[in-house]
Amino acid sequence: MSRQEVWVKPLRQSLAERAKQSFATRRVPREAMVTLVGGAVRPRSGDVVLARIARLGHHKHIEQPHGRRSVLHEGDLVVLAYADRYATDQFESYVPFSLGPCHMVASGGIASRVRTRSRAVRPATSIVPLGLVGDAMGRPVNVSDFRLEDILVPKERPRTVAVMGTSMNAGKTTTVHHLLHGLARAGARPGATKVTGTGSGNDYWVMLDAGAHMMLDFTDAGLAATFQQPIPVLERAMAQLVGHLAVGGCGVTLMEIADGVFQQENRRLLVSPLVHDLVDTVILAASDAMGAAQGVRTLTEHGFDVCAVSGLMTKSPLAVREAEAALGLPVLGIPELQDPAVVGPIIGLDMSLVHAEPELELPAWPVSLSSLEDDHTADGDERPDDQDHGFPGSELVALDARAGAGSPPREG
Repeated sequence: MSRQEVWVKPLRQSLAERAKQSFATRRVPREAMVTLVGGAVRPRSGDVVLARIARLGHHKHIEQPHGRRSVLHEGDLVVLAYADRYATDQFESYVPFSLGPCHMVASGGIASRVRTRSRAVRPATSIVPLGLVGDAMGRPVNVSDFRLEDILVPKERPRTVAVMGTSMNAGKTTTVHHLLHGLARAGARPGATKVTGTGSGNDYWVMLDAGAHMMLDFTDAGLAATFQQPIPVLERAMAQLVGHLAVGGCGVTLMEIADGVFQQENRRLLVSPLVHDLVDTVILAASDAMGAAQGVRTLTEHGFDVCAVSGLMTKSPLAVREAEAALGLPVLGIPELQDPAVVGPIIGLDMSLVHAEPELELPAWPVSLSSLEDDHTADGDERPDDQDHGFPGSELVALDARAGAGSPPREG
């Protein structure tokens, strides 16, 4: 066969059943995966590919559509989506020009060819594409084929709080997570969306676990990743995600914008009139006070209302005091983020959405067995004063909760 030829053949059911489908392709139904397309084909961002794991590297798991992180082995078959990736603490990678060997650069299921990597991580997991996944007519399937229905953002929409950061792993997802959890417990029906980044099941499922009324991300808008995407494409995706949360009955929208303020697409989004129309206020996540000061300055210079800072730096009381002194803004750790009475007025929340939490039932343990206690006392066996028969004391819970709104690097 000539190198210039393109071939199409049926996707054998045995291969399809063996393959582990990734989070980034979760909106693509299995019944749409009918053929394999190969030969002289140049993949596009979002194209779905069936590949074999050739050598394990940094990513040893794959996030699947139902939320499970499946362990990978060499020889496993996986269903991924081609996309570019920008991750300062992992990989810079791009969609290759052919279906030759490349890499799995994210556990959410991204196929790409690595150009540079952080010295903090191992080389990327190597894959061998077996072919693009095609439909019954032999046309390559793209994740954008199964995006959400296009809608207009309602004129009357819930308040939108954007969480931006000074860098990757500054604590943006953790900030949204705990803010959402407190609002959900108070009955405010918070919706969450991640509008830029690389397809990640962890970032998606953690919001649902925290009680999100709805959770959507850019993969729902037809993008496997947003690096290198034209700004009009990103603007359309953001509008669709905010619009669907609005019509879905959310009381407030929490929007995460991935990576740092200086990331190339983010710099252009800062001057987008549509972004300014969609975002009502901003919480900045930062890993230190200096970064927080520069981030707040950059955002305010671009016309954003920054109402508070949070993030990894809140693990350090000293860093919190530095930021408060430099910025004159509230610095929110996890306890403050989870308390609607504290954070609600800061973010401009309609406090009529917040309701008092119902009192919990008394715990089933400890059980008082007075007759046995009397018997022990009668026998001269006194219970030590420091014996604990209940739940942890409130002071222990408070100490545990004082952990800052940041998270360590992970396999993402």
